[in-house]
Amino acid sequence: MSEAESREPGTEDKKGPSPLVVRIPAGIRSKQKLLAILADKLRFPAYFGWNWDALEECLGDLSWLPVGQSVAIVHEALPFGAGGENRQIYLAILAAATPPGRTLHVVLPAADSDSGG
Repeated sequence: MSEAESREPGTEDKKGPSPLVVRIPAGIRSKQKLLAILADKLRFPAYFGWNWDALEECLGDLSWLPVGQSVAIVHEALPFGAGGENRQIYLAILAAATPPGRTLHVVLPAADSDSGG
């Protein structure tokens, strides 16, 4: 068996794990729905507390994901209504999230529309 064949899947030379892309669909109006999507897709630990403080803590950690895996959170539209408190809290958490040892990309829509969502 060659050296390349004996490696674990996903450990190719000079390549880390594939980026993890989390898509936030348009029309999210519930904090619990948003947290459920993030907790599921980012595989939050069982101790996740289902509140803003817990989201901030988990986004600032992500140590349970494979080493070196980058993360992208891609929004079709911003959750919650324009000008709402939940939206402002969520955006502040995203802006402050700096997990050590990995890259977190947050992709926001170019123009947000609250219609139809």
